[in-house]
Amino acid sequence: MIANQSSLAQHSPLLSHPGAVLILIIMLASACTTVDRDQSPDAPIVPTHLEAWEARGKAAVTTSTETETLRFIWQRFDEETETITLFGPLSMNRQIIKRRGKALYQADGSALRPEAQTSETSVLSAALNRLPLESVGTWLLGHGSSGGDWIVEVDEWQFTPPWRTPARVTIRGSGIDIRVMISQWGFNPLH
Repeated sequence: MIANQSSLAQHSPLLSHPGAVLILIIMLASACTTVDRDQSPDAPIVPTHLEAWEARGKAAVTTSTETETLRFIWQRFDEETETITLFGPLSMNRQIIKRRGKALYQADGSALRPEAQTSETSVLSAALNRLPLESVGTWLLGHGSSGGDWIVEVDEWQFTPPWRTPARVTIRGSGIDIRVMISQWGFNPLH
């Protein structure tokens, strides 16, 4: 019997094994968190007290005159400690903010320096100055604001077992409109 081999098999002895590609695909699929936008609409919302979660996605921050888009990785270690990584296209202009309680720190190499109120020269700096960052992580979990100047709406839900998680969130207040799309959730990824 003659077996068909892929053109890649001649370059890799691993890929020449008939079941290796199937095993590789299964391993990759099992490492990902599945997100289903259509199933389990009755699943419970992620609890606010959940520790060690991560959300990845995109956001568009708009003021009355301009819009800035960015990608983000939001990591919560516990209710008082978060790391927020913001970056532009092609992972450029990476900015890492660490939150400990209500204190914010800017990661500068291996050192942390207190985050100072910056001049609002860009849409993103205006948002960072005005947003209550200690609340945003809870908003991303799908729990709205508790009054104040900010309105939080979950526009679309998805199912990330075992919870219903936000896929799209809109945050409005203080002259800023933020549209968030969360493409990937990870629960307890940091332990």
